[in-house]
Parts: sequence; C-alpha cells; structure tokens
Amino acid sequence: MRLIFLTFLCFVACRSYAQQQIYKLTPLPLQDVSAFTSPSKNWKMVGHASGNFASEKINTTKGTGVLFNDFTEDVQYKSGANLFTQMEHSDIILSLDFMMPKGSNSGIYFQGRYEIQLFDSWNKMVALPSDCGGIYERWNDALPDGKKGYDGHPPRTNAALAPGLWQHLDVEFQAPTFDANGKKNKSARFVKVILNGVVVQENVVLSGPTRASAFTDEKSSGPLMIQGDHGQVVFRNIEYALLNEFKATISEVQYEYFEGDFQNFDQATADKLTRKGSVDAIDSRLADNPNKMCLLFTGKISVPENDTYQFTLKKHGMAKLEIDGKEIIKPGNEFGDREATIDLTAGAHSFKLGYLKNFSWASTGVGLFISKVNARPVALHVPASLPKQSPTPLISVKASSPPELIRSFAEFNGKKRTHVISVGDAGGTHYMYDLNQAALLKTWHGDFLNVTDMWHERGEPQTASAFGAAVAQTGRCPLALLPDKQTSLPDSLNDKSELIYKSITLDDVGYPTFHYQYKGLVFEDALKPNTSVNGITRKLSLKNLPSTEILIVRMGEGNSIEEVAEHVYAVDNLYYIRYIPQGKIKPIIRNSGNKTELILEYSVKMGSTIDYTIIW
Repeated sequence: MRLIFLTFLCFVACRSYAQQQIYKLTPLPLQDVSAFTSPSKNWKMVGHASGNFASEKINTTKGTGVLFNDFTEDVQYKSGANLFTQMEHSDIILSLDFMMPKGSNSGIYFQGRYEIQLFDSWNKMVALPSDCGGIYERWNDALPDGKKGYDGHPPRTNAALAPGLWQHLDVEFQAPTFDANGKKNKSARFVKVILNGVVVQENVVLSGPTRASAFTDEKSSGPLMIQGDHGQVVFRNIEYALLNEFKATISEVQYEYFEGDFQNFDQATADKLTRKGSVDAIDSRLADNPNKMCLLFTGKISVPENDTYQFTLKKHGMAKLEIDGKEIIKPGNEFGDREATIDLTAGAHSFKLGYLKNFSWASTGVGLFISKVNARPVALHVPASLPKQSPTPLISVKASSPPELIRSFAEFNGKKRTHVISVGDAGGTHYMYDLNQAALLKTWHGDFLNVTDMWHERGEPQTASAFGAAVAQTGRCPLALLPDKQTSLPDSLNDKSELIYKSITLDDVGYPTFHYQYKGLVFEDALKPNTSVNGITRKLSLKNLPSTEILIVRMGEGNSIEEVAEHVYAVDNLYYIRYIPQGKIKPIIRNSGNKTELILEYSVKMGSTIDYTIIW
C-alpha cells in the first residue's frame, strides 16, 4: 500500500456567505502612450513580443497594442523611468497580462504607493516578498541592518511561469479611507491577488506605502505606476474596473412568522400565523422553531439612481423574492444562491421575501444582497441572519518519493475527463494525464493536488485539481496515423477501437509508463521531470509501425506557434517545446483550420523513440 500524505486546511471560498460583486472591465487604450502621464523614452508601443526561458531580452515587432519597457542601463534606478496612468483610482479591480525576460524585475504600484512585485521567480522553491506576486516591503533606513525592510508579504506559493511566457495577474485593491479631518480611519488593503490562476495574496492590510513608491503619504486616490527602472517588461490586455460605494437602504420592514412542517409557501396559511411585527431588516432568527417554519418579510428598498440592479438570495431552505409585485426569484432548491437582475428607477420600491425551512440537518439562515456593476454589494439583512458556516476542509495530496499517482475525474476545457491520472513529483513538477486518450492535460509546479471534491463527505464531483499555476496542454493523443499529410489531425480517438489503453508500468524510481495500441501500432508514453530546464520530458517508444499510413507526432497546438530559439518553440507564449532533431528532420509549424500545430512527420531513420521537453 502506498502512503498518501494529506493536508487538512480550512477554506471558505466556495461556501462563503460574502456576496460576489459584479463588475465591467474597461480596457486601458494601448494604441499609443496617451493613457499615460509624460512617459519616458524607454516606454514604447509594439505589436508583438516574444522571448525564451534562457534569454535576458524580449523580442518585439512594430505595431500597437502591447506596452514595452525597453529598459537600458542608462535608466537604471532612475525614478523618471517609471510610468504613470492618467487614470487615478480608489478601489479598483485590475487585470493584465505581462511578460518578463530572464532575471528581470518590475512592479505595479497601486495609487503609486503599494507595490505588487513582478519578478522572474521561475524555479524558486521558497518565495519572498520580492518575488512575483509578493507585496514588497516597506523601508526604514533608520533601522539596523537586516531590519530596514519590514511589513512585506511573500506570495502564498510561487505561481510564476518561465521567462518569455505570458503571465496573467488579477488584483482587487481597496483604497484607504479618511475622516472629515483627513485622518486615516481605514488602511489600504489587497483584497485578492491572483497570479496565473492561483490566489497568492488575500485580505492583506497595508500599514503604508511600500519601498520605492512615488509618494510617501497616503491618499484616497492616485494613479497606477509601473516600475520601469529595473528591467524589461511587456504588458497587454490591461483592463480595470473602478469600484464605487453605493447606498441602498431597507425600511418599513414587516414580518409574519408561521410555524409548521410546510412543504411549500401555499401551506403557510392564516391559521398557522404565530406572530407578526416590525423589524429593522431581514432576520431569520425571528423563527421560534428554526426547522419548521415560514417567514414572510415586506417593506421598501430605496436605490440612489436609475440603473440595473442584481439581487442575490442566500439561504438554507426555500426562498423567493418579489420586487414591486413581480416575482423575480422563484422558490427553488434548498441550497445554492439564487440571483436575478432588474431595472429600477431612483427611489423606493416594495419588496416581499419568503423563507421556508422544514429540516434540521443544516443551519437556518437567509440573506438578501443588492448590487450593481462596479459597486460593492449591500446586505439588506442583519449579519446574524446568515450564521457562519463550518469551513470545508481542504484536502490535499503532497507529492513524495516515490512519485504519487492519483486517479480521478478532472475538468479540462469545460468538460469532465473521467479516466485521469495525476502524477506528482517530490521536486515540485507535476502533470495530469487522460488515460483514455494518451493525452497530457495540464502541467504545473509547486504543491501537488487538491482532492477536496473527491474525498470530502460524499465527494460527488469526484474531481481533482492542480494546486499550482496549471498550464493547459493539447489534451489530445500525441500520435496520429493518417492516409496523407494533408489530412487534419483528429481531435479525439475512439478509445474502444482505434486507441486501446493497455496498462501502466513503473520504473525503478516509480515514474509511470503508459502502454497503448493504436490500430496496429504499439507505443509507450513516458513522462518524467527534467530538472535541468524545470520541465517534463516526454518519451514515445514505437513498435509495429504501419507501412500504409503516415505517422504524425503532435507536439503542440494553439493560436500561434513560433520558434523563439534554436530548437525551442513557444506555443501561444504560454509554454515551450524543445525538440532536438534526430538527423535532418525538424518539426513543422502549420495551420490547420483555426489552429496552429507543431508536428513531426515520423521516419524510420529516426529510430524507435521520440522525445521532446515541455517547459513552462
């Protein structure tokens, strides 16, 4: 029996009562530099950027849409090289893509004061505040050496990708607030920082501006500043939402409490009415018997302006909502949020909320939120009406030696794959593989596997997910037998007739090799970490090659593929493939339909094995 190490932590994200706000992102124009204040000469607009994991430079082409810091040593450590947006912000959501070459350093300063670090942190085991996704330290030269830097926050995990690849950053920032006398009454806060799909910071309160900020004071608003004096960096798809507070109020609230084992709202009749009265807000605690009851609330909801508003009902039990006599949320399942949007004019609107519960095996609670685009939601219930939930234990599998092999379902490109195996290596390089299709699904570094949805309670979804910044691979069989070169590669293979999974064998260390029969072809697929380049090397071993069909090796596919260094190809600038040719036969980049493919036409002169390395 293999020993599986499980880590139990607590998380509330998927079951939190906090209302998710709705927002609309506005693109920052990148046709020229007019969106920025007096940009220095190192900042340019380009049309395309690329790099490779070993290069200290980014390659660009002419055009627009991509913001490039063409860093040179003459601007090093000069504050005039930093870039400021014309736009100033208070609370904000920011979304962008960035690319950095080997060894580079930059950062995004919110309000020009609070830095999220951008850094080439690839392959770093222990992340510091100075690493990518970190909140940089504050600085005090008056303190002793070794203590001058303080109040920095490293990312929870190193989610950085290799140099020369596009990376994605999402940040929600909450600005400091001040009273009428200008005294700070609420500190700035990074609500959430997500790097390459991984939450690396959450609810971090900032005591003041971080080191090298443009301003040493604190204000309610300020521009974004991009650090330009430390190294090359490229940005695209910069989008933001300026978040606003809005006030919606509830008034004239009346309630009726009915007691009984009701199955629907029609059964809460007048003869079952136990009590009624006036209250300040919606409150589930008004029920004497919280498990056999019905509560009806009526009153007024006032909104400040003509707009589209979203109402969200959160509950354990059944609930419904009417606005101005129109039922916008109908009674539904006992669990899960119910949402509806409606156009409202400024002023007061009548509401009617019904809440019914007839079971005891879950806590009693109901809450109503109102929100609108780019505004923080407002609760129309007392906080205790939605009691705290017991946190769901986060169940993880740690990779060890020998490697961990976990079977599961998994989500991939919006679909559930049912015959998945995840392979975790103690060195922190992992992958997810579809046994039905001999398909590599995802690769990632860092912690191994989240199996909460497999092993918590009933484990109904049965899905496992990566803990690190997972990079999606082709998700298709790497081999295709075709009648000619012009035939398109198949999206999938019939796993009962064309491609037949045979078995798994383990080598002396414990790494798996997957065995298949594809028509008459017999092949083995072995994937192992390659520590020299922080990637995975895939080795395909072939037998019984057919003489009547052409064998094509599918190495990668995407929207774009380019050779960025000798024998190194970037797929959508999201991952690299390195292939050292056997003889004179090189991979071919070709267009097929709406895809670009990196393929290799197999020749018997190449021998019986083909191997290439995936780097990210």
